[in-house]
Amino acid sequence: MTARPFEREAGTANWALRLALLPIPLLIVAAVMHRLGQIETLPLFIVIAIAWGVALLALVLGVLAMRDIWRDGLNGFGPALAGSLLALVILAMPAFVVAEMIRLPRLSDISTDREDPPGFSAPGAVARPPADAAEGEAQTKAYPDIVARHYPVSPERVYAEVTKLVGGRGWEVVAATPPDAENADAGVEAVAKTLLLALPVDVSIRLVADDDGTLVDMRSASRIGAHDLGDNARRIRDFFADLDTALQGVTEAEEPAEPDTDLPPLPLAPPRR
Repeated sequence: MTARPFEREAGTANWALRLALLPIPLLIVAAVMHRLGQIETLPLFIVIAIAWGVALLALVLGVLAMRDIWRDGLNGFGPALAGSLLALVILAMPAFVVAEMIRLPRLSDISTDREDPPGFSAPGAVARPPADAAEGEAQTKAYPDIVARHYPVSPERVYAEVTKLVGGRGWEVVAATPPDAENADAGVEAVAKTLLLALPVDVSIRLVADDDGTLVDMRSASRIGAHDLGDNARRIRDFFADLDTALQGVTEAEEPAEPDTDLPPLPLAPPRR
């Protein structure tokens, strides 16, 4: 009976795979618990940092294992490769965050009107200092399409569509002022949530009536963080795209025309034979 030679295995290969698998449940559980209000934002960020650190360690161990496998002919290439690739997938998120922080300006409060932005009057909204000229220039350069919209319809019609879109997005309405003769400005204030981590965002939509229709301004401001990674601009852009679609081709209803009694009567149809 021939004895099989002892096959050595890279010691860090299996550890690379084990550690690469660990951040997945950590991130999922933390994100779900934060969305459900079971943990605060600070513990969420701590868990995310730990998960990213573990993924980085798994990548390092995987690379070291593949080096030893190549150099010494050891076993364990499969776990080492799988752990490295999985770690790279997890680390793609912080890489994206860093890339967006470099590409986009450091802004967390975006408005279609930088001179007189829609305000936040509801309880719970974060007090913010007035925007300076540098922030306004940075927003204009980065997001030139974030401007007010004018619709040739009544404020009541626009307000109805705005409230419908806000409700459809699941935003929590904290203040609403419907248009009437006593209110110069109508609008809606709400709290939105970011897609992945459910971080709170204050949203204010202002409607101003004029002789030609209704002017709509919108503001979206993150409560947490000094850099929104473009999230607020995307929120405003997507909301206006849906509002444009909802009000496309809409005109004011006209009064029904009175029938003209001077028209001659219709001729009678000839009798059938």
